[in-house]
Amino acid sequence: MDIHAGVYGRQSVGRANKSEVSTATQRAAGVAEAKRRGAVSITEYEDLGISAFTGDERPDFDRLLKDCHEGRINLILVYYISRLSRMDPLDAIPIVTELLNLGVTIVSLTEGEFRKGNLMDLIHLILRLDAAHSESKNKSDAVRAAKKAAAELGGYLGGKPPYGFRMVPATRLTPEGKPVVIQVLEHEPDEVLVIQDMWARIKKHKDMPYKPGAGRRHPGSLTGICAQMTADGVPTKGQKVGKKTKDSVWDPKTAMRILRDPRIAGYAATPVYKRREDGKLTSTIESYRIDRDPETMAPVAAYPPIIPPDEWHELQEWLDGRGQGKGLSRGHAVLSALDVLFCDCGAVMTSHRAPTPNKAAYRCRRRKALPGQHEGECTVSMKTLDLYVARRIFALIQTAEDDPDTAIILAEAARRYAARTERPEIVGERRILVSERADAKHALEELYDREEAGDYDDPVGRRRFRERRERLLGRMERAEARLAELEEAATPTLPIHLWLPVGAGDVDPVGEGSWWEAATTQERRDFVKLFVRRITVTKAGGAGKSTPVEQRATVEFVQPELTEDEEELEALDLGLPAREEELAAVV
Repeated sequence: MDIHAGVYGRQSVGRANKSEVSTATQRAAGVAEAKRRGAVSITEYEDLGISAFTGDERPDFDRLLKDCHEGRINLILVYYISRLSRMDPLDAIPIVTELLNLGVTIVSLTEGEFRKGNLMDLIHLILRLDAAHSESKNKSDAVRAAKKAAAELGGYLGGKPPYGFRMVPATRLTPEGKPVVIQVLEHEPDEVLVIQDMWARIKKHKDMPYKPGAGRRHPGSLTGICAQMTADGVPTKGQKVGKKTKDSVWDPKTAMRILRDPRIAGYAATPVYKRREDGKLTSTIESYRIDRDPETMAPVAAYPPIIPPDEWHELQEWLDGRGQGKGLSRGHAVLSALDVLFCDCGAVMTSHRAPTPNKAAYRCRRRKALPGQHEGECTVSMKTLDLYVARRIFALIQTAEDDPDTAIILAEAARRYAARTERPEIVGERRILVSERADAKHALEELYDREEAGDYDDPVGRRRFRERRERLLGRMERAEARLAELEEAATPTLPIHLWLPVGAGDVDPVGEGSWWEAATTQERRDFVKLFVRRITVTKAGGAGKSTPVEQRATVEFVQPELTEDEEELEALDLGLPAREEELAAVV
């Protein structure tokens, strides 16, 4: 019978220099043996950077099995049996037994030949499979134990050091007094200066208006900062440490990830990696989770801060606002910079500059009309709409005491004002605590689902269920308690006396001598954003006709955000209790 050989090579870790010597040696030896045996065809298979112990998919191994089933291969050659499988023998034996039953001969160049019908061959094969699995398991257990011990001593286990840091060896003593060398993070001085410079540029320019135009970038935007650093020749991490990344350039996503890292604020943190659709983790960092003291929920400080923690939280607030129409102070238009101004066709309205302020306008940005949408342009005078919206807000404030519905709006405006004036580190802590509470709640729901499915029916399972439930409930309670402390410390009082001074009486709140008339563009934006959720403008009545702005503009004011429980009640149409105490405190 003709011999059709399949030479399989595998290496669990791809070499950084792409030399791949291990699999090349395996394939060369296998091809030489196949030729010695007189094979009429030789097909090579190779899986590089894939473990045979974890059970991950091995594309070429699967292709080899398929070819064996279809009769194209009747001789498999491997360097060691461990190249074929390091899985548990109970999982591996059915595969090799099936191959032997198909009439496939398995040859290990270092351990001999295994074929169907020879009991000793099968026993020998099982022993080799068991030895390969035990070797990998022992290595895996040893590596896991070493990592755990290093982590307990403060070692860094995250692979490449994050930007702003470098790894250095340090000797620490175990509880038994045994010295252990671990890798710890310390600042990389050159990269520290780059991070501090990025934040300095953002801080300098983030509240300064600029005039957009062709070829101009905002000097405080991530895109502008990256372009400037590239032009200045500031090296990326990749340019300094890797041949594959020596041509890398500064990218806004990279800058965002660097500035998002809590470790630059001195906090201990754990990266959260993205998952593929099949649930497997990738190497892409999605976010970071700050390590917190389990009792106090306070962040754990691990490094000297590159950016002071309060400024880092201020930076996070700015980064949260990145996106179209957010984060940058563009021009002098008030409403188009707030992400609240829309045409009734659903498109956003943008500012249209003019030689004189009185001719400046907001206009619909839609390019093409769909059925049911207006034809032609929809524009409205910028000055007229700004003043109309401001008058609506001031009228709202002046009637708050007599109208419960208005008081609800002011309550939400007060909450927004408190959040805006709150110290950035408190805002950041609140956001993290809300995430912590949500994570614990989600984990608790999964735990109850598994309990209902019977996963904890035995005595040990019930004990573990109770222990994990108590831990999760404790996390939720501590997060709730700290959130309550932060809420109690907040002082949601609107500075109405600044906008409408006592004794103003019948003075026009947007006229000459008013706060509005003297306010800067940014102050006006901040004021409007407290009260307005959405402004919708309809097209004027017809060509050459003047339609009053109050007939064209609809102003929707803010409303309190519902909790999850309140949203469920609203969905069930059960109604919600009035927030009498909260409203009374504001009014």
